Amino acid sequence: ARALTSQALNVHAGHDDVMAVADVGWGMLFARNTQEVMDISLISRRVAEDSKTPFMSIQDGFLTTHTVQNVMAIEPEMMKLYVGKPEDKIANLMDSSNPLMSGVVQNQDSYMKGKVAQRYFYDAVPDILADAMNEFYKLTGRRYGMIDCYQTEDADYVLLGMGSMMETALVAVDQLRKEGHKVGALHVTSFRPFPSAELISALKHAKGIAVIERMDNPLAQSNPLTTEIKSAFTDAASGAEGYPKIDHIPSIYSGIAGLGSRDVRAGDFISVVKNMQEDGEQKRLFTLGIDHPLSIGREDDPEERTPGEFAMRGHSIGGYGSVTTNKVIATLLANLGLQVQAYPKYGSEKKGLPTTYYLTAANEHIRTHSELERVDFVPLNDVNAFNTGNPL
Repeated sequence: ARALTSQALNVHAGHDDVMAVADVGWGMLFARNTQEVMDISLISRRVAEDSKTPFMSIQDGFLTTHTVQNVMAIEPEMMKLYVGKPEDKIANLMDSSNPLMSGVVQNQDSYMKGKVAQRYFYDAVPDILADAMNEFYKLTGRRYGMIDCYQTEDADYVLLGMGSMMETALVAVDQLRKEGHKVGALHVTSFRPFPSAELISALKHAKGIAVIERMDNPLAQSNPLTTEIKSAFTDAASGAEGYPKIDHIPSIYSGIAGLGSRDVRAGDFISVVKNMQEDGEQKRLFTLGIDHPLSIGREDDPEERTPGEFAMRGHSIGGYGSVTTNKVIATLLANLGLQVQAYPKYGSEKKGLPTTYYLTAANEHIRTHSELERVDFVPLNDVNAFNTGNPL
């Protein structure tokens, strides 16, 4: 998922490209980290073939694609076992011994009948997706659902979104819980099919919900995920079939963040919760991380670090291998049994331009996806010294 060129070219993270095709009838599953990318890609393949419906497996450009992280790889034999044989599930349109008609022309008398009749097949997709996720859990021990809830059971305020920033939100939730605030986080893994009933069940007790998106669509009623949340609560409040009963609709806030890989920090999420808690001063529509009339200020990041954490921020000139060296170091540390996260700032390693790169190693999974401000070591690469074989 990358930003669409608007007032300027940008190839970094943004959800406006995938939201531009959100209503073509394809499934859409969002991953938060590299492990989820591998897992959800496999789940998407199985569901697409079982339901005969195309699926998109979505990860954040650069923030996930260019980050080195630990992955529990799935053996090819297990992949084949899990997905099954495509020829057992999908008709071969080019089999001359069993001819099928495809790509037909339908006029006014029949097109609409065929289009609406597709609902018979689409209605089966949520159950097929649930079965695929349950089977994946049995094989790997990693559980996925259409939504992933974190401390939402008693939460008064919930942070909600899709993609890599929602792991960073968990760090903010833990800090706010320590301070006595009933806060939770919810990741929407499946944007299509949209899990309306599941979301209402998880959020019906909340006072406030902040939907934070890598999107800004000013001409719409709200950004895409926010619109879906509002619609689901409206249906539930009207007693629509299939929804749990609710006695109120939470206050729903809409946040714009992380466009073009703009940094989103744990302190940003803390400020989002405090905005919801304010009396009379809330911003229902807000931005994070920039100076703008809609912005809300950033709170301090939590001081607590991942157990055993060592963090490094390097500065160099692009094109001299420093970013590649960073990835090699991360790989070596991972081979020693540590959890790692390594990435270049903005993915830029253009020759001759200043570049910054980051590396974190720890004993537990690293949840924060943001630029490192508090580090243990800062290497400075001397470009002239590369010719002497002593770059540091």
